[in-house]
Amino acid sequence: MIKDKIKAFINLSGKSQVSIAPEFGMSKESFNNKLRGARFSISDLIKLADITDTQIAFIDKAGKPLITFDVEDIKKD
Repeated sequence: MIKDKIKAFINLSGKSQVSIAPEFGMSKESFNNKLRGARFSISDLIKLADITDTQIAFIDKAGKPLITFDVEDIKKD
């Protein structure tokens, strides 16, 4: 289910697995294996959001974003 949602998200963003794989430093095959195993860390999801010009957020039931994440959250000091 997670892999299907991530695949759908990539498709909706107008990107492809082929174009995103290099952004992760991976071949298309390696990225596909990552998808197939649904092995995405929060850092991976933040990076994917950045690549697709979107955000990761915790949103309350009223639709209000409580906390958002961006690449600054995963940069190393």
